Amino acid sequence: MFDGCPGAADVVILPDSTKAFVACSAGHQVMAIALADSKFNAGKPDRMEALLDVGRVPMQLALKPDGGELFVSNAGSDSISEVVTSTDDVGGAYLMGDAPVRGLVSSDNSMLYVANSRSQYVTPYAIDDGRRLNSIHVGDGPAALAFSTNGYLLFVVDNRSGDVAVVRTGTQSLFAILPTGRGPDAIAVKGFSVQ
Repeated sequence: MFDGCPGAADVVILPDSTKAFVACSAGHQVMAIALADSKFNAGKPDRMEALLDVGRVPMQLALKPDGGELFVSNAGSDSISEVVTSTDDVGGAYLMGDAPVRGLVSSDNSMLYVANSRSQYVTPYAIDDGRRLNSIHVGDGPAALAFSTNGYLLFVVDNRSGDVAVVRTGTQSLFAILPTGRGPDAIAVKGFSVQ
């Protein structure tokens, strides 16, 4: 347990289990923690490495599958912050939309999709180019994101309109909207095959 992370809202662990990052939503920071029993920290206790200044109200951390960078959804400053995980450096902040609360990185590490909860939009961000693309109109209050098993579809849970928007990732376009009922706030995609 570490002090100094008020309003802990989300945590991610690097694929090699060497570090954890915690979003401190009331402190406008992300805490980097070196984890015990990793190959680089064997026999030592967990220790705080750094407190990284990011935007206001960091709500969620989206880690690239390769673990090289993570993206912080700063709901209070309408931005995302990019963190280089190996050096604990904040690489920059980028305006995204109205209250970004959730991000999701594609399996090829190239695209970040950001749900802007006080809007009707998801904003794609091209990671390699470092640029925001045209926002995709979905339902009202996007709150959660998930990819289809093959990554060709992005499912967006719209909290206020009570639906799931289905977006084609190849064309960045809305495909369908499916009703769910009142106030959905999470989604899971199960990959399975019928025998």
